[in-house]
Amino acid sequence: MQQEPLQRRTAEGDKMSELKTYIRQTSALTGRELKHWYRSKMQIFMALIQPVIWLGLFGFAMNGFINSAMEQVGQEIDYMSFLIIGLVIITALTTSMNAGMSVVWDRRFGFLEKLKAAPVPRGVIPLSKVLSTTVKAIIQSLLILIIGLAFGLKFMAGFNVLDFLTLILIVAMVALTFSSIFVALGLVIKNQDVLMGINMLLNLPLMFASGVLFPTASFPEALKIVANVNPLTYAADAARRVSVGDVMISIPSMSLGMDILVLVIVAVVITALGMFFARRGLKA
Repeated sequence: MQQEPLQRRTAEGDKMSELKTYIRQTSALTGRELKHWYRSKMQIFMALIQPVIWLGLFGFAMNGFINSAMEQVGQEIDYMSFLIIGLVIITALTTSMNAGMSVVWDRRFGFLEKLKAAPVPRGVIPLSKVLSTTVKAIIQSLLILIIGLAFGLKFMAGFNVLDFLTLILIVAMVALTFSSIFVALGLVIKNQDVLMGINMLLNLPLMFASGVLFPTASFPEALKIVANVNPLTYAADAARRVSVGDVMISIPSMSLGMDILVLVIVAVVITALGMFFARRGLKA
């Protein structure tokens, strides 16, 4: 009778030890990814210069056009602030899409095969990619906010620390969702050119068939349906509600809490599916 509690405690101790090992291995690989990233200064520069170009060219051009159009109907908006928050979400998206290419380079230089041969759980490999990508997306999105201040970003009155943390949560949910997809694709698809083609194929539809760059109220009905099931639309709405106010919200029937709930559910489901297919890709 005394052996049963002892065996139970031993089994629980083994599980705790396995969990600690899993966390330690995941942290080590995540740290390795982040070190590789911040040592590549040109990669960070290129990731930041693209939003600057968007703001300098597309932003100023559309700001004048949209403000003129709204003045004719007696309304005044701040499209530049609207766009900057949209670019925060776009930055999280593009950073996440590049996670698949990181897998391709690891395979090309033999590091992935070394990991597969190492005594680490297979789930650690894709999970570390997803977590490191999420951290990178948060850092780069915060840098976009700082750059946006120089371009005229105006936070709503009463913007506080809780709002700021909520904005980070929104970016993290976007990064988790899409990095899980593209890490899985990078492990399942062995051809680099095919993966790059998928990235380019999905990039523009995901951006323009959402409320990231424009409010969806003026979309055709068919495109509006697509935008309403695009997670980026909910991310953009939530990010604007919490930072610049209810400016040209795409789905007025939703609240901030409902937007975040949708993002969390999508992130959990997609991340679970991504990890499942990623583990299958590692076995191939």
